[in-house]
Amino acid sequence: MAEKSKVVLTDAAMMRAMAHPLRMNIVGSLRLDGPATSAILARRLGTDSGQTSHHLRLLARHGFVVEAPEQGRGTHGRERWWKAAHESTLWGDDAGAEDLAAVNRVARAVYDQVINQFHAEAAHQHWSTEWLEAAGTSDYVVRTTPGGLERLQERIVEAIREADTPEPGAETVVVVLHTYPRRGRQ
Repeated sequence: MAEKSKVVLTDAAMMRAMAHPLRMNIVGSLRLDGPATSAILARRLGTDSGQTSHHLRLLARHGFVVEAPEQGRGTHGRERWWKAAHESTLWGDDAGAEDLAAVNRVARAVYDQVINQFHAEAAHQHWSTEWLEAAGTSDYVVRTTPGGLERLQERIVEAIREADTPEPGAETVVVVLHTYPRRGRQ
């Protein structure tokens, strides 16, 4: 499988741009659901097109989204289509602790929305028994070194890439990976 394009949040301005729930959801929707206009995004995300337009322009300024002229301009030539500029976003410790904490908080809230949506759909029997049995959440506690944790993450990413096959019956699956060291409480 080819390496997917990614953007790395390299400074405080990029972190602040992404540290907003609607902006993170816009980028996520463009990645998962495909290109859209501000009106389509507003329907997808339960907001209004004015808000999505504002946030799309800000996301474009920071390189998270780009126009998608190949989608057309609509019957009156006014539609402005957008798509995600990258397939994934990474962030590290380059910005200040406050900006890093803000983007992490928003990301966790967005991940929670995805999980809650699945559980709501499952409660309304929108998923087959096979999907209900395959989906899940779990946690594991391991003792390792920083190098061991890096190797573990590399192997998990490798397994994710191997599982990414567009076979008949395949659905989009969101995999959220958290790996953090923890010291015992005294």
